[in-house]
Amino acid sequence: MKKFILLPVFALFSAFSFASPNIVDEYTADVYFPPGYAVGDYIEFLKVEPLDAGVSGYYDVSISYVQGNLAAAATHRAAISHANPALWREMGKVNNNGYTASMAYNFTVDCNTEYANARFRIRTVNTFGVMTNGIIVHIKVRSINLNGGWVPLATTGNDQTVTKLQPMTNEWSLYVGNPFTTNSATVALNVKENGFIGVGTRTPQSELAVAGTITAKKVRVTVATSEWPDFVFEEGYPLPDLSEVAQFIAEKRHLPGIPSASQVEKDGQDIGEMNGKLLQKIEELTLYLIAEQKERKKLEEAVKKLQQQIENK
Repeated sequence: MKKFILLPVFALFSAFSFASPNIVDEYTADVYFPPGYAVGDYIEFLKVEPLDAGVSGYYDVSISYVQGNLAAAATHRAAISHANPALWREMGKVNNNGYTASMAYNFTVDCNTEYANARFRIRTVNTFGVMTNGIIVHIKVRSINLNGGWVPLATTGNDQTVTKLQPMTNEWSLYVGNPFTTNSATVALNVKENGFIGVGTRTPQSELAVAGTITAKKVRVTVATSEWPDFVFEEGYPLPDLSEVAQFIAEKRHLPGIPSASQVEKDGQDIGEMNGKLLQKIEELTLYLIAEQKERKKLEEAVKKLQQQIENK
């Protein structure tokens, strides 16, 4: 069954055409994928020749294709330099128009950044809409920096081992400002190699750092079950004696288990953790009130008995 599918695919992969303009910063081609192509089938269609400077090898690869009355398109971006590793990685997308509302698409673009042998290929990642007709994939490659030349290729095969993504850049920033003044632009957004994102700052110290106020209609914070203070109502919970709490407050000027103002100023606060601590204090206060109510009822009953004894004399 595998040969029945792959042999015609391999044979018909050779039926593609190239049409390159006379400039070295843009290249176009058409690649034909026949009916019955399988996930992992690829055609290595182009070798590029960037200069040997780390900043010179940026490429946009746009692909588009039609299947019946459905169309899909995407633009992929890769950075190639002399220091990149020699392996195939899937290029990132800067736009993606899929077949369906679920953004299903059939092909992606891989890049091999081997030194002096940088290459691109189209690889099948889905078989959505595959019937009796093949698919012609239109390709446009644009060199963002100076490119030394294009070398058309026609290598085909099947590869389902690609799991890594090709980085678009080491760090990305968005600067905004009024272009009609002499004022400097300011950073609106910064993304680091480790995935940290800064809003209004270039030095994020966490997954999301905002140098300013956040306005939101809803914020959802999740915590582990063990960190939520339902344990306060468990049998045997060591409810602190109120005299001990009073002594702690007199000495520390804040509640036990709650960080002081100086600690919050220095380290900030974890919203989920703080909500849990505050709820714990509310639950402890509820237990104090329940105990106080029980004592009050006992006193009321004792007073009532004394009143009855006095009245009966």
